[in-house]
Amino acid sequence: MSVDQATLDAVIASLTTKPAPAPKPHCLARCGERLDPMLVTDPATGAGWHIGCEPAAQPEQPVPPADLFTVVTGPAATGKTRAMDRFVDAITAPPPPTLDDLRALLYDHEANSARSRQKKIGPSEIGVPCQRALAYKLAGTPEQPDLRLPWAPIQGTAVHAYIADALTAHNEILGRERWIVEQKVWPDDTISGSGDAYDTDTGTVIDWKLVGDSSITKYRKEMRPEYRVQAHLYGLGHERAGRDVLWVRVVCLSRSWDYGKSWEWTEPYDPEIAQKALDRLYATEALLTDLDVANNPAMWGAIPATPTKDCRYCRFFRPNTPADDTGCPGNPDPWA
Repeated sequence: MSVDQATLDAVIASLTTKPAPAPKPHCLARCGERLDPMLVTDPATGAGWHIGCEPAAQPEQPVPPADLFTVVTGPAATGKTRAMDRFVDAITAPPPPTLDDLRALLYDHEANSARSRQKKIGPSEIGVPCQRALAYKLAGTPEQPDLRLPWAPIQGTAVHAYIADALTAHNEILGRERWIVEQKVWPDDTISGSGDAYDTDTGTVIDWKLVGDSSITKYRKEMRPEYRVQAHLYGLGHERAGRDVLWVRVVCLSRSWDYGKSWEWTEPYDPEIAQKALDRLYATEALLTDLDVANNPAMWGAIPATPTKDCRYCRFFRPNTPADDTGCPGNPDPWA
């Protein structure tokens, strides 16, 4: 076998040619310091990074949720319709006020509550001093709309529910029913109401009122007539249910942070107070019929009224107009 001269020269050249030297290790930061071969990350070029020379890691950019914007392409992708503009707006603008949403929610919830929908007069309204206001309630006269959130009644409802839970739990601890809680009672065959509590140990009817400190100061001088009558009506209801009623009590719970400012009013149970209130109620009902106010609105002025500086709080207050089937002018000088 013979080998031509060209093949022989190529074999000799391959045996005698030195391999190309490996690339010199160097730092990509061009710091000028020698780079340890162990730190080379690209063997083909000898490049790598000194510890401390490597660039800081860049944080990943957040990917906007798909539902925060709509990708728009073409001519429409301008101005505030661009995806990034909408995303920036979404993450920089605060959400709508929760207070406003909560106000509307609570207002609607309270308007649809059983208490707000109640049309029939109850023990809490029978003792109102003004007979004309009582007559308006009996006649079903539309009340002056109040667009304010009934925040105080809402708080009262919450406190009543909490106390009811606490008394029920105490009964379980005692293993007996000391407290009769939220019991529906009937002062007569047509009037009913839910009594807050009855203490079987002391024969005491209890009604909770969540009030401001100024009201407590006022009630210390004279208990509000509506509250007093209401307590005795509940007492009559418990008595008709076969319970021994000795005392009636209105517990005025302070709406402030200090429970110690709370105060309670107590007096012996007197069924005559409750009966007189019922008699007045039915006499007012008869007066509405006798005066035929449904067909003679002007006769509302013949129903006795008790104007006071508190007339402005009455839901039937219609100032500067004669009393009729829409309301009453009340005290012409509410600040007198």
